[in-house]
Amino acid sequence: MNDIITKYLQGEASDNEKQMLLDWLRESELNKKTFSELQDIWLSAGSPLSSELDTSKAYIRFKEKVFAQETKKNTLTVFPFYKIVATVALLISCSFIFYYVGKNSSSDTVSKVNEVIVNQVIMGNNSKGSILLPDGTKAWLNANSKLIYPEMFSKTSRKVKLEGEAYFEVVHNEKAPFYVETENMTVNVLGTHFDVKSYSGKEFTQTVLLSGKVEVLLHNTNKKIILKPNQMISNNNRTGTYKLNDVDAKEYTIWINEKLVFTNEKLSTILSKMEHWYGVEFDCDKKISQNQRLSLTIRKETKEEIMELVGLIAHVDYRIENDKIIIRSK
Repeated sequence: MNDIITKYLQGEASDNEKQMLLDWLRESELNKKTFSELQDIWLSAGSPLSSELDTSKAYIRFKEKVFAQETKKNTLTVFPFYKIVATVALLISCSFIFYYVGKNSSSDTVSKVNEVIVNQVIMGNNSKGSILLPDGTKAWLNANSKLIYPEMFSKTSRKVKLEGEAYFEVVHNEKAPFYVETENMTVNVLGTHFDVKSYSGKEFTQTVLLSGKVEVLLHNTNKKIILKPNQMISNNNRTGTYKLNDVDAKEYTIWINEKLVFTNEKLSTILSKMEHWYGVEFDCDKKISQNQRLSLTIRKETKEEIMELVGLIAHVDYRIENDKIIIRSK
């Protein structure tokens, strides 16, 4: 079983090996709990979607987490699978996907592998990345986002679940509509480019359409709205009301780029693009001239690092309050 778990975490297990693992998980709740804990530790050891993952540092973080848990739970049995996961942590490199068995699945009702095994991709703070779904659809995930999808889509529909923000380029298939399910809305599409933003605890859920055609179902009213390119629907999750606006859809997807370059750009333009890049809101003092021009490049810098630079070259003060950045004159 140790060899199978190793292959499974690396995404190299055969169908027979996956079935053997499922049978082992059905044997006891302890087996399920063990597997769940190991996958959580493995995931937190590094950033699976990072294309520049430092495996040595990931392994060090992994060992520190395991040691901390062992110290905190010194009366708990240390499972032998920690050794297996430690090995895998060294091998994850640029792996984008890890597998998990649904914690809420009933072992009595599950009979097929593809009914139990799903793929889950999680992005951490200040991280983003892209993955290729089983049908060829490409998805970009923003920071603090999670995408859940089956190992294989059915022939009649393609469904994924999203927490956070993702941009999709969906492969056209009339016979199998593509659905993005969030807590407050479901987006139904045959083939198109669009962005969905649905962070837990946030006031609004948004969908922006770049090309094609999508139908948005609002869960609180069961109302269906058809979007046209360069339209955005914003649903207030608290009141149940929504707004449909015309927008420049490209502005809402700049975060999927590798970098953001400004050459002699107005401060107003820079702040507008940074709002979409970092998912923040700016409150800029009217006394500050937003016509002043700046040049800078944003790659993987945090909003704190970039605002320190903007403050120096634009001669302004700022403070960051969660997702709001307040800019004032010095």
